[in-house]
Amino acid sequence: MDAQSEAACQRPDDPTTMQRSAAASKETDVPTTMQQSEAACQRTDVPTTMQQYEATYQRTNVPTTMQQSAAAYQWTDDIPSMMPQSAAAYQWTDDILPMMQQSAAAYQWTDDILPMMQQSAAAYQRTDDILPMMQQSAAAYQRIYTPTTMQQEAQVPAALDDAHASHHSGHPSVDISENPPSTSQQPPTRHVASSAQGCSAPKKMKLDSSAQDAADFCEGELKSYYRRKGSFVKLIPWVGDDRKHIKKIYTKLQLILGKDRVKLASYDDILQRETEEGDLILIAVLTGLAGRGKTTLFNKIAYDWAVGSSRVLRKYKLVFLLKMHALEQSSDLVDAVFDQLLAKDVSIERGALDMFIKNSPGKVLVLLDGFDELMTTTLCDSSFGSILEILNGKKLRGCTVLVSTRPSHVDRLVSEKLVQDPFTHVEVMGFSWKNVIEYVNNFFVGEPDKAKGLLEKIRSSGLLIDLAASPMLLLVMCVLWQEKCTLPETMSLLYHDGFSYIFRRKGLDSQDEAAKVVIEIGKVALHGLLSPDQSLSFKESDFEPSVLELALKAGILTSQRVRKRLQSHNSVQFFHKTFQEFSAAAYLQSLLEADPEEFQKILNEIMSKGAKRFEYLLRFCCGDNKACTYEIMKVFQVRCGEELSFKSSSQMGQLALHCFFEGQSKHLPPEEFIHSFITDEISIRDLDRDNLNSVIHFLKCVAEQTKNSGNTYLAKVKKLFVNVDRWIWFIGMIEELAVTMCAMTNLNAVHFLFCLPLTGSNMADIAKSLKDLTNLHEFYIHCSDNLGGTAALWCMHLKQLKSLKKLHLSACSLNGQDITLIAESLIDLPNFSELTLFSNNLGGTVASWCMHLKQMRTLTNLDLSNCSLNRQDIKHVGESVRDLPNLVELNVSYHGLSGRAALRYMQLKQLKTLTKLGLYKCSLNGQDIKHIAESLPNLVELDLSDNELCGTATLWCAQLKQLKTLTKLGLRRCSLNGQDMKDIADSLRELPNLGELDLSVNHLGGTAALWCMHLKQFKSLRKLVLNGCSLNGQDMKHVAESLGDLPNLVDLDLSWNTLSGTAALWHKHLNQLKSLTELDLGGCSLNGQDIKHVAESLVDLPSLGHLSLYQNDLRGTAALWCMEVKQLLHLQRLNLRICSLTEDDKNHIDESLSDLRKNGLDLDMEIQ
Repeated sequence: MDAQSEAACQRPDDPTTMQRSAAASKETDVPTTMQQSEAACQRTDVPTTMQQYEATYQRTNVPTTMQQSAAAYQWTDDIPSMMPQSAAAYQWTDDILPMMQQSAAAYQWTDDILPMMQQSAAAYQRTDDILPMMQQSAAAYQRIYTPTTMQQEAQVPAALDDAHASHHSGHPSVDISENPPSTSQQPPTRHVASSAQGCSAPKKMKLDSSAQDAADFCEGELKSYYRRKGSFVKLIPWVGDDRKHIKKIYTKLQLILGKDRVKLASYDDILQRETEEGDLILIAVLTGLAGRGKTTLFNKIAYDWAVGSSRVLRKYKLVFLLKMHALEQSSDLVDAVFDQLLAKDVSIERGALDMFIKNSPGKVLVLLDGFDELMTTTLCDSSFGSILEILNGKKLRGCTVLVSTRPSHVDRLVSEKLVQDPFTHVEVMGFSWKNVIEYVNNFFVGEPDKAKGLLEKIRSSGLLIDLAASPMLLLVMCVLWQEKCTLPETMSLLYHDGFSYIFRRKGLDSQDEAAKVVIEIGKVALHGLLSPDQSLSFKESDFEPSVLELALKAGILTSQRVRKRLQSHNSVQFFHKTFQEFSAAAYLQSLLEADPEEFQKILNEIMSKGAKRFEYLLRFCCGDNKACTYEIMKVFQVRCGEELSFKSSSQMGQLALHCFFEGQSKHLPPEEFIHSFITDEISIRDLDRDNLNSVIHFLKCVAEQTKNSGNTYLAKVKKLFVNVDRWIWFIGMIEELAVTMCAMTNLNAVHFLFCLPLTGSNMADIAKSLKDLTNLHEFYIHCSDNLGGTAALWCMHLKQLKSLKKLHLSACSLNGQDITLIAESLIDLPNFSELTLFSNNLGGTVASWCMHLKQMRTLTNLDLSNCSLNRQDIKHVGESVRDLPNLVELNVSYHGLSGRAALRYMQLKQLKTLTKLGLYKCSLNGQDIKHIAESLPNLVELDLSDNELCGTATLWCAQLKQLKTLTKLGLRRCSLNGQDMKDIADSLRELPNLGELDLSVNHLGGTAALWCMHLKQFKSLRKLVLNGCSLNGQDMKHVAESLGDLPNLVDLDLSWNTLSGTAALWHKHLNQLKSLTELDLGGCSLNGQDIKHVAESLVDLPSLGHLSLYQNDLRGTAALWCMEVKQLLHLQRLNLRICSLTEDDKNHIDESLSDLRKNGLDLDMEIQ
């Protein structure tokens, strides 16, 4: 068939190919198809049609031409039946024989049909007859047009290749019995170049129309399902007719971006995150505590896609929202879609849908809800189905995947077997206070008084505020408040009252009977949680019938008909996983009294399998039960004693305190348990509100129970550090922490760092609690934006801190009036010596408070850096501090002090006692530096970093050499050049006490030969920083050779210089640095051979404890250098982060350095 005829086939309103072919045959001037073919064969420069097609598809696994033809004609029975159909299709008036003869002549068939069929069977190595293969091929390619003979033959090799690949890849083959094609359907045309256009095969297979049809139909089915299922939400899930539209009840959640702690505006931001290279990050892990709204968020995403309300979601053709509690590790994506999302009688071919997903992964979004509920407790990557293989990147790499989990399962999910970088980590924090208000008002539409009363109740309690962050628990609060306007204050009691309410709604008023039902279903619930596959779905026969009936009636259990692999059955589930955990805990509590031995057995089993996996089960078990709480605390101490601490990294410590909190016991836990947490230094850092609540409750309980015995435990605390997340609400918590601090009678340092929510009222509580602590020397508040204008509330308490020596109030948004009040309060403190007001906007206010400053006669250190001071402010500061007899350190960095006039305002020459001066980023020039050096000959430390000093060193070096007492000099990022360095080094060699020199981020590449010879004279130098100086291999050779004569050098930073492949030039000089304890070569583009050379030289350094090699590309090189690193017997820390290490590298490192790790080596590395 010629190209015109082929093009005509693409017109939707034209007659069929066969009709056109028949019509064409009737025209006197148009040759028949066979005649055309024969004519084509007569061309001297054109191969035969068969040769063209054989050349086009030179594949080793492509069947013979006859096999192609057989597949193209969809033989469904033996040959005789096919032939009449074919004859009828072509409207031939003769019998079959002439057609066979023509076909034989055209294709040069020399044998009969039977041998060809045998060849086809042999080619596919099938044990069955050809029929199933042909049926599969026919179903896989449900085409709407009838191609020309030539097009069919050209089409077949690619189609059969696809079927062959699918067969061997393990993907499900097409099941023609489920949706058999009608006999009128013919395979659609795959458009390829005609013989006249050449015979090169297309580079990329076009998407088959059956696959596109399947995707179109599936899209419609999914959108209909999500609109119907997701548009209305059960406001009270166990009340069937209580529904509201999702738009009226949905409340946005707080979404926080992983380590960056950046608040995301919406889920759209998750889907638009990019790598540093600008590629979209296609996998996101959403973590959140139980009931924080992860499932609701996924439901909202699916709904928004279905109704087209999100611009970001419009690029996805298909969105699959899958519940992982119904999945196993072997589950297949397409199977799960059919099982969970599509109707049983849907007319979509699995194979066609699978083909679309494989060919268009960028158009697919998969939402995997509840990884922690996956029906597998032990992951085995050899058993992974396509769903988990999508997560680990082995399949559908262009597909976007969002997967949610509880924090307890993050380590399992983000692992070598599953999710690896790059991925986006998002914390689903639940509701902010603004969200809580919105949700409660939406719930109580038309009942404003009830909404107001509930919000007031929640706000009055720090515990309730914490619980209200969970959408699930806030729902329970709303339900309970609607009934009786009162609330309990722990999660366990909230669930207990929630269960009671549910039963009362269904007429089961007897609390004893309700408790019995919960215990009975709890037995099944516990068995499911402890089973190897963590069962969250049950059979009806698992429950006692009468109990099942009551639980189903109440809505605690749900029953639905589910389908899996064409099999259906009734599946019973708890309304929410926490309902299952609460019921299981009720049964476990009952065992402590009924069968203590069985209780201990189950408790040990839980701890053996990993207590963190059963966090809510353990917390609920302690709920309002002192006996269970005490037993569980004992088990934590015995099995996890060394892991118990307040640190955010101590998961066991956090869980143990959660359990103690739920128990609300007035009795102390075992003494050993208390000692594990309370040491001389308590650090409460990076905890979420849930953890912070539990920590403060524990400390408060210890304080209250020991106040009559001299605060036995808390009296030994010397230092308290508190650092909380910016999104944590402090309401109601600081008051309780203040009570605890009063009991720490020997406290000498209190640091509140990055406590953004801290208010003036909170500050008053803290300051008041510290007034009786006679040993308190340090009080630091850093980065608390809400303290501006509040000093009047708390400054009077500072007067009582008679032992206070250091007060830091940095980045607190304080104003001039605040400083005036604070300064007045500090004047009479006899030992006060250090005041830091860094990064408060005090511009134009110094005149109002400087008179108080000059009265601080004991002040030794004053930090006014980055306070937006102007020249008049600087003048007032200079006038005030010149009369302070003990001032030794002054920092006025981050102010524009360029020009001698500004510096004269400071009256530097009057600061006779000053030994440390910070002038970082003050826009200083060469003349300024000269003036400073002349004015302050007794300086010990001078920081001139981040001032533009390029080419000015000759102006001030002569004065610099007069600073004979100088021990530390900072010249970081001063744009120094080689000549500057020569002048500086020449001057500094005459300073006998210089111990620390920072020259980082100056462009010194290729200049070391000019100045490094002077380094040999720096005999007192202990630390040299040359990071980011663009040094090359030759520079390193000069530097390393010069440093060999420095007997006191212990710390050398050479990071971020381009030293790739140069270690052979300079490594031998490193072995002369006998005193070196720390060496930083991070980001130097070193290769494996470089590391080998460096390690060989470092073997002779007896004191080397820290070696940093981070961010060098060492992929696949560990075998080269591991044995040399193994010889660094004194190494305490090795940093190999971001080195692109492979699994093989890790194995080499682990094996080689095992002895060093046993001796305490801290190895920091990650696998790419």
